[in-house]
Order: sequence, then C-alpha cells, then structure tokens
Amino acid sequence: MIRLTAIVLGLSALSAGACSHKVQPIDPDRPETIDTKFGFPDLKLVANDMTQSFLGSDKWGGDRPRIVFGGVRNRTQQHLDTENITDTIRTALIQSGKFSVLAGAVGIAEIEQETTYQQSGPVDMASAVELGKQLGAEYVLYGALREMRKERDDLKVVWYKFTMNAVNVQTRQLVWAEEQDIAKMEEKTLFGW
Repeated sequence: MIRLTAIVLGLSALSAGACSHKVQPIDPDRPETIDTKFGFPDLKLVANDMTQSFLGSDKWGGDRPRIVFGGVRNRTQQHLDTENITDTIRTALIQSGKFSVLAGAVGIAEIEQETTYQQSGPVDMASAVELGKQLGAEYVLYGALREMRKERDDLKVVWYKFTMNAVNVQTRQLVWAEEQDIAKMEEKTLFGW
C-alpha cells in the first residue's frame, strides 16, 4: 500500500510539473530566435531603419513637409498587423519635429464624427471648429511587407522584405523609397517543426 501511494504521489508530481509554465520579462531589443515568423524585434528593426532613412533624406521641400501615412500591405502568409510598423515610424517622425504628420484614414473618421457632432446643434457655434481649414498632405507614405520561403526536409528559410515609398501628391513622383531585408532559418529537430 505504501508503494502504491508513493507511485501515485510521484505520478501526480510529474503531471503537475509537466503542466506548469514560467513567464518572465525579456528585453524587447533582444533578437528573438524562437521560429521564422516575423516578430517584435523584426518590427523594431524595420521601423528604425525606415525612420532613419526617411529622416536622413534630403527629398523634402519646405520647413516641415506635410505627410500622411497610407497603408502597408501584408503580402506574407502570416496574419500580421502592419499598422504596428507605421505606428512606430509615425511616432518617431512626429517626435523628430521635422515633419507635420497628418491624420490618415482612421483619424479622418474620428474627425468627421466630431465635426458632424459640432454642426448638429448642441455645440455653441462660437466654439465649433471652422470647416474647410484642414491641411492637405504633400507626401503620402505607403509600403508592403513580403516574404519568400524555401524548405527541404530538415530546413526552412524565410526572407522578409519591407518596402516603403513616399510619393509627392501634386506630381505623383516617387521621391523616396527604402527596403529592409530580414532572413531567418529554422532547422527541424527530432520532434519536427
């Protein structure tokens, strides 16, 4: 009976240990090597390189060129929120003070909602915003994230390419373009991917 109790307790302990997990903070700047998927360190690398290239370019006319962010298309096999990349770039450009960053599609929807409310009657017209005073963008930034994959029995390699462009709204001329490449390799272990 004592032996059976010891076996049951031992199995219970093993079972409890197998189901537990540990969560701990990590440095977000540390390279992540869990798998070949696009991750947070990749986002930071791409956003930083794009921002530095954009800030270092001499293609912008005027003291503080007016820019707006268009979309970044996700052309990968992963479900990625590419707005994370543009949010990071937009924040850095605003903080630089070198550009006048205008609201994009999401911000415009909120502006329209507020101006409609202000014009609907409950707001004192002396404090309502004057319509027709919004600024137009001189440049639109847009881009794409693409991937290429190669696999063989024991190896998977994924290349990511992030491209960003700036187009002059008046002339339709592409005035700035930049690319960032990231490559990752994953080797199959004894137990598979």
